[in-house]
Parts: sequence; C-alpha cells; structure tokens
Amino acid sequence: MMSFSRVLCASAFATLLGVAPLAAHAETSPPTGAGVANQVEQITPGSLSADTVFSAVASATPADLGGVMNYCIQSNYLDSKEAWPVLAALNKKTNDVPSDSKGNMSYADGSTGLLKVGGGQPPISLEDASADIRTQACAKVEARAKSML
Repeated sequence: MMSFSRVLCASAFATLLGVAPLAAHAETSPPTGAGVANQVEQITPGSLSADTVFSAVASATPADLGGVMNYCIQSNYLDSKEAWPVLAALNKKTNDVPSDSKGNMSYADGSTGLLKVGGGQPPISLEDASADIRTQACAKVEARAKSML
C-alpha cells in the first residue's frame, strides 16, 4: 500500500510539471495589450532628443500623424480651432477613424502620444520629450497633416 506522503509528493511533482511550461512560456512571450503601448522603452522623462522626435514625426504614417495630432490637440499643444478641421479632413481622407468600431491601432497609439521610430525599434512617447520639443513636434505634425490634404 502506498503511503500518504508518497501520493502527496507525486501529486506535487505532477503539479510542478504542469506549471513549468506555463512559466517558461511567460518568460518568452511578447508583451500583450492594446497596440504598441506595452513595447515602449522606459526612458527618463524629458530625455528624448529633438532629432529623435522630429525624425519620428517626419517618417510617421498618416494614421500615426492623425493619432498624434489628436494627442496634441487634447494636450493643448495645438490650437483646437485651427487643428480640428485639419484632423477631421485627414481622418476623412485616410478613414483611420471609421464610424464602425474597427479603427486603426496606429491612430489609437498616436492618440496616447506614441510614435513609431522605424527600423524595428520600439516606439517613443512624446511624454518622454521636453514640453518645448513636444510643442515643436506637434507643429510639425500639423504641418505634415496639412501637406497631405
């Protein structure tokens, strides 16, 4: 007859075997969540250079631009009376914010201040740039959006 301690030990071992693949999977799984927000590198606030931010703005897709422009308006870096019509026209042209629930994730990420840098690098957050750089970046976003119309 098997002792209680052997049964308990075998049960504990089986439990560990069942959990081990989950733990290994958790270590190698990519981050999850909405869009690219979980992939943003932790950067000291205010440490992003103007060159990095302006380069990201210059290479942004229309969906990224629209989202970032929305961020800039909501954060008061752009005058809403002047910028909303530009954003509305850009959104209409690109259809990145359709009337149904299927929007563009790049637009959503941009609306939180995230910009893709390119080259497979993690996106940057405008929140990690100084207020002066954010203001300049938002002006560049608006200028690019106007040029696309």
